[in-house]
Amino acid sequence: MTEFGEQIRVRVLDALDDLAQARAAGDDYRIQIHTGELESFARLAAENGIRVPELEHFQAA
Repeated sequence: MTEFGEQIRVRVLDALDDLAQARAAGDDYRIQIHTGELESFARLAAENGIRVPELEHFQAA
């Protein structure tokens, strides 16, 4: 995997952790923010041909 792909993966894992914390806290605003962030990462990864399995749930239908 390229350096760019690795950086996306690291940031995705951080965002997933943040999302889990927001869900645990019941913080709807933070849930929306982190879900949007992950959707953006999914688009970025797709546009650059990078497969990040953790993002499959966040890809546009």
